[in-house]
Amino acid sequence: MKFLWNLLIITVLFLNIPVCLGAQGQTSEKDIIRVGLSNSGFSTFEFSEITLVTTDTSSVTDMSNGAQVKDIPKNTEIFAQMRNGEFFVYFNGKEGIKNAKGPVLVVSNGKIGVKGLNRKGNPAYYRGMIELQKAYPETKGKFNIINVLDTQTYLKGVVPNEMPVSFGLNALKAQAVAARNYANRPQNVYKNYDICDSTACQVYYGANSENPLSDRAVDETQGIFALYDREPVLALYSSTGGGITEDYECVYGSGNSKYNPKPFLKSVKDNNSLKIPKTEEELKEFYTKNVPSFDMKSPKHRWEVTFSRFELEDVLTTTLREQSAKSLVYPAFGPNDEVWGLEDIRVVKRGDSGKAIEVEIRSMGGTWRVKKELGIRRVFKKGKSILWSGNFVVEKNMPQIQEENPLESAPSKLTQDVKKLDENNHVVLNNENNSGTAGILEDSTPEKSSNDAIFTFLKPENKEPAINESEIKIENGKKIAYKNRLGIPLPLGFTFFGAGFGHGVGMSQYGAGYLASQGVGYDAILKHYYSGITLGTMPREVLYNNYNQNYVQNLYVNDSNSTTAGVLPGNIDENPLKEEIVRLFKTSKADSKYVLNIDNSKNPSEIEFYINELHFNQSMKGFYGKILKMDITKYLKKGKNTITFMPLKPADKDKAVSFWVEIEK
Repeated sequence: MKFLWNLLIITVLFLNIPVCLGAQGQTSEKDIIRVGLSNSGFSTFEFSEITLVTTDTSSVTDMSNGAQVKDIPKNTEIFAQMRNGEFFVYFNGKEGIKNAKGPVLVVSNGKIGVKGLNRKGNPAYYRGMIELQKAYPETKGKFNIINVLDTQTYLKGVVPNEMPVSFGLNALKAQAVAARNYANRPQNVYKNYDICDSTACQVYYGANSENPLSDRAVDETQGIFALYDREPVLALYSSTGGGITEDYECVYGSGNSKYNPKPFLKSVKDNNSLKIPKTEEELKEFYTKNVPSFDMKSPKHRWEVTFSRFELEDVLTTTLREQSAKSLVYPAFGPNDEVWGLEDIRVVKRGDSGKAIEVEIRSMGGTWRVKKELGIRRVFKKGKSILWSGNFVVEKNMPQIQEENPLESAPSKLTQDVKKLDENNHVVLNNENNSGTAGILEDSTPEKSSNDAIFTFLKPENKEPAINESEIKIENGKKIAYKNRLGIPLPLGFTFFGAGFGHGVGMSQYGAGYLASQGVGYDAILKHYYSGITLGTMPREVLYNNYNQNYVQNLYVNDSNSTTAGVLPGNIDENPLKEEIVRLFKTSKADSKYVLNIDNSKNPSEIEFYINELHFNQSMKGFYGKILKMDITKYLKKGKNTITFMPLKPADKDKAVSFWVEIEK
């Protein structure tokens, strides 16, 4: 049976027989998916040689001419390399296929391993087939490794790697639907494959990472998508939203949510009693307090990161140049630019959740602005880690200043012009020269004044020098400053107070895990994070075809009435989010109705279809231009259901019908 399935896939891929037909330009569900595999460090998708090994008998085929080696014993090392644009394949060191134009296809009755490639600490093995295809755009002597398999099996290698299995079945089901949506999104980034296996897409580690509970989550959501206006949504997700998710447009668009092209990816708050923080003071309070939210058990629910100023200057000199190359920094950070004398970091534009989407960095070496949430996080890199999220406020850590001889009063406008340090390491602030404009001391009794004020600058515990007489020093070719050109002391460092982990758009995975632990079903979890969606199958178009090929949708039904929501925990009355959780719990427990929609806008003469084994044949006369709705709940059984549409009749060659199922509550 395995070889028959692989033969079907080969037929679909290379002979262009339309198993999954759709009208030109319309997105159709992928029954089969092509996954580009990367190396162990996820740094490249291009290879010059590779060794494969299988757990059962296999075959290798040059698809350009049909040359094939069959019945290769299990555990045979299949070594392939590219020379002068052609493939050479060896079996346990003996040449088997040479001068192959490719692609080269490896098919096995078992799993196929990539020697030397590890995933999650285990050797990487894959179900389906492995295809070796010349890299695109063509790179001399390089090829892509592509895992070709059915989408359901692919998702079983994704879900346990994108979400901890400990989050529970309903969280894993929500993740499975989101991952299915993401896998079926239209894309034009990759030419040889549909999706990659790294965090640049969604993490896919293959067969050795599968888990029984996450497998069940994939099986029990088969065929189900999150839909908006009949189309699958871009189901983005991240680890932790921090209590408020972000609007798609603010992170990935122009920053103006007024013109949001994705209304299902709105900013959503978990806590109904929460007032959305707007000012910097409100944001700091929000980011430094453990405000109840669905993802409050995440270790990144609230966090802080501190940089010393000199550390951050070194970091920014590197990262601003990197992000400038991606056109995210303006003015451009040139090869000779350097961040030194860092004075301030200021968020100048925020998203709907408060996320930083434009930041100004001001230093004596220059002032730059950084755009986009990810660019900002990459600029403020700590060690090997970028900033956890764009939800943050920045606090300057200034030298401590203490009055040694407090003035009885101060002049109403005393200009602080730093002149010198006295023998006790005191900064003398002289009022006689009014050329400076930096510091103003104001007092309610201006008639009492003194021309000189003395402040002590305390050395911090890390022994950084206090202000010295020289504004700028050169150490190892780097400019070092302790005060700015106006004589004002520079910060000792900067602390970022933040919330969340990741881009924060769409579903919060820790939030999904928490809701599942409170008995909330996967449908209500998805509807909380994706605004205005319904759940159902992806619309599929039915045409006339010469192959008499049917149009099939599989749909898993948990039971005839509701999703598999759990039971409210006994201590729900003590939960600060009781109101929100109970509402979502009731939503997921409500009865479900499965409605088959048939779009008849092209007006064929008749349609014929099956729901499982039950046959329907409907004349379409009188239904021109209408969407027919049919409650099919009573025809469905618990578990996997199949809806099969016959191709249209020859008289309807130029017409089409599309169908899909929506789950109504």
